[in-house]
Amino acid sequence: MRTALRTTLAIVAVAVPLTAAALPASASSSVLFREKGTFAETYFEGSGTPGGLPGNYSTAWLTFHSSDVAEGWVDTYACDEGEVPWGDVNGENACDSTGSYYAWGESLTLVSGKGKNPSTTFSGTVDLYDATTPESALAAEDVPFQVTLTPTGATSRSTFTDSFKDPESGYTYKYRETRVSSYATVQGSLDDVAVVDGVVGTYSLKGMERVS
Repeated sequence: MRTALRTTLAIVAVAVPLTAAALPASASSSVLFREKGTFAETYFEGSGTPGGLPGNYSTAWLTFHSSDVAEGWVDTYACDEGEVPWGDVNGENACDSTGSYYAWGESLTLVSGKGKNPSTTFSGTVDLYDATTPESALAAEDVPFQVTLTPTGATSRSTFTDSFKDPESGYTYKYRETRVSSYATVQGSLDDVAVVDGVVGTYSLKGMERVS
């Protein structure tokens, strides 16, 4: 299983690797890489549990990577009637955790609209794995989802950088990513749990790995 992304991003990526020519084992070598595309992330909350998991209330997020991969997280709860995990109008929080799960799915369907602020629809299934045990046992299989995101138009821009150098091995890593994002109106659900929030946008990244 692939590990979760560093951030809650969903990426529709077109990778353009730039690989240096092969060098002798004794010489230094480096790899440059670039990607650009769109990303999306969604948040779910409400009554019910995906895949028939224990409990009667859930919170979850999913990120999408083109039509290849969806991943995320699900928390489930057993709540008294009228209560929610964060407390309701009377300040009570009569909910007990019933589980935490890692979500992973492949071979998704992606439908993109056209024109200004086009909608994007992701659909498919995810498997849910128990995150409370070292074995990460399969807890629910082929849990369906379908979400449609429509950007609101207002955007924000952010840049992320990362670097690492191991003086013993000579390994060096540098990374820079710029994102332009927009909040989106959302429709859909993860099984029976409604989607309530979402973000979409574009990204551009470049990085370098070198062994000297």
